[in-house]
Amino acid sequence: MPGSPRTESKIRALILDFGGVFTRSEVADAQLYGYDALLNLPVGTLRSKLHSGETWELASTGRISAGVYWERAGLPYEALLPAEFGVFRAGVFRAEPVDETMVRFARELRRTYRLALCSNALLDLTEILGERPDIHDLFEVVIISALVGLRKPNPAILELTAARMSLPVDACLLVDDKPRNTAVAEAIGMQAITFRSSEQLAAELAARGLLPDGDGAPG
Repeated sequence: MPGSPRTESKIRALILDFGGVFTRSEVADAQLYGYDALLNLPVGTLRSKLHSGETWELASTGRISAGVYWERAGLPYEALLPAEFGVFRAGVFRAEPVDETMVRFARELRRTYRLALCSNALLDLTEILGERPDIHDLFEVVIISALVGLRKPNPAILELTAARMSLPVDACLLVDDKPRNTAVAEAIGMQAITFRSSEQLAAELAARGLLPDGDGAPG
């Protein structure tokens, strides 16, 4: 069972989400909610248009291009909103600042665990990781949904991530800000923590006996 000392001792790798874990997704959400207000739309409309539903799922599994994605999801609103709305054209991560505290904590965790990145994302994530080698180099394996044609909560993308690390799923722990993804991980025998903050992650790892001496609370 998740949480038992015997199972926890098997953990050799952490599989980390990017958006909402390494980035502050609430910043982009607030920006989109502001645009909803400008257009007299219900709060959450633009977030839903851009980051959920069929168009987003097709784009984030590489079945339509980023250009087609924007034509369907964002272009209808572009002329009605400030130019800054265009930052979402390439993908949400251009609007989400990196959480540097989490970057530092991941660097500490890497001393003990193998790290992998598994993200539902467009190809903008490859560009961002290229611009931040200090983040990219944390990970032994990088899995981006648009490149592999799979996306969470499909358990196959988690199984693929573990396989790329040559590990069984029960040797991995998923850190993800979406409960639906952590629930799927646990259903296939992978431990999981639903992320809320780097401090909360540190506390949960410590409670499970998975935070070694020296890997203290991030700061």
